[in-house]
Amino acid sequence: MTVTARTTPAHGSTATRGSNRSGVATRTALVEAARRTLVEDGFARTSARSVAARAGCSQASLFYHFDGVPDLLLAVLDEVSDRRMAAYREPLLAARTPGQLTRLARRIAAADIASGDLRVLVELVAGAPTVPGLKAQVAERIARWEELVSQAAEHFIPRPLRSTVRPAVVAHAVVAGFLGLELLRDLRDDDAGTEDVLEDLEQVGRVAGAIAGGAR
Repeated sequence: MTVTARTTPAHGSTATRGSNRSGVATRTALVEAARRTLVEDGFARTSARSVAARAGCSQASLFYHFDGVPDLLLAVLDEVSDRRMAAYREPLLAARTPGQLTRLARRIAAADIASGDLRVLVELVAGAPTVPGLKAQVAERIARWEELVSQAAEHFIPRPLRSTVRPAVVAHAVVAGFLGLELLRDLRDDDAGTEDVLEDLEQVGRVAGAIAGGAR
């Protein structure tokens, strides 16, 4: 692949500033279009053509801003992950009981399902193994969430249980559970089953909190 130099106006010129704003707007539109395509059409139908058409720009613009569709999909995942991390990191680390954590988990799951953010992750997890190099990149980003949940779990696992209940394993189970909830929604005509699971999860958190309180 040959990389050719781009001719740009002088730094700081009005033309440069206008071009930069236009470039940022186009890149943002492409990321949002790719996110919506993943959510509405799935990984297999997320192509340069479908994304560019939804963004209202040319395929050439996509390949100008990204090194291909996989690079664009990682940008989508980064946007979703960074936004969710900013919203949830502080509340997760502030939780001190299983009840607090499960209440928060229920709220997070409901919000991520409604927004389509969880669907983005599910589609990328399912499709990444079919694209060379993408699986490792997606796994690396999921690991950030497992690390955060592991840190939160350390706050409420009773000391007598910490040798057998490992925070990292709990975190892996939580992330897998979130993905599973979204996958099972595909088999149902409504969200009643998902809501039942989240409600029962909160009940389990209350019971676990009572048990943990006695074990400390």
